[in-house]
Amino acid sequence: MTRTRRDQRGQSSLVEVAAVLIVLTIVMTMLYTSVDSAGRAVAGSSLRVTNLDEARTLMAVLTKDLRTATRLQSGTSPFVVADTRDVTFYANLDDSTGGPRKIRIYVDTNNEIIASVQTADAGSVAPDYTYTGPAKLRYVGRYLANTTTEPVFQYFDDTGTELAAPLSDTDRLAVDSVQITLIVRAASNLPVGNVTLVDQVRLPNVDYQSTAGG
Repeated sequence: MTRTRRDQRGQSSLVEVAAVLIVLTIVMTMLYTSVDSAGRAVAGSSLRVTNLDEARTLMAVLTKDLRTATRLQSGTSPFVVADTRDVTFYANLDDSTGGPRKIRIYVDTNNEIIASVQTADAGSVAPDYTYTGPAKLRYVGRYLANTTTEPVFQYFDDTGTELAAPLSDTDRLAVDSVQITLIVRAASNLPVGNVTLVDQVRLPNVDYQSTAGG
């Protein structure tokens, strides 16, 4: 009789220990899940801020550069190339030669935005400036997530009609504004969406002519 009671007490103790262990396991699992979720939320918030900061930086640089677009002379276009991911134009940024610079902004194979800048050759004059010297490359930004069907650059005439890219010689003459669309997302396994910024840039210097250009 005594042994039976002892056996029952021993079995009860084992059941109680097992129950405690199960409860602890559940609590620890919930705690781990909560900590992991909190950590992912913090990381996701940080990534969203990174994406937004990168997009703002990219937009600030691109809009500033495009606003300097200028004609070499009346009746010509400031744009040499005008495509959805690649644009080349003359910029109202005089240097020692007195001529505008030639700027190319493009998306490279790593989905990074690069600017290539050339100064007019010494001795060349408007409207026949030449640009045979080496280009200086400038890194603009990274994390671009625009697909090939999501244009970075779109071009509009003075009626607000979009011009089909790549622009023809005639359409390049008609450009009144450029819309920039930046979709940015840093590489990550976190479920954080892209950041999208859109800005339409008018070209205030498009009719600028240097004194040398007449």
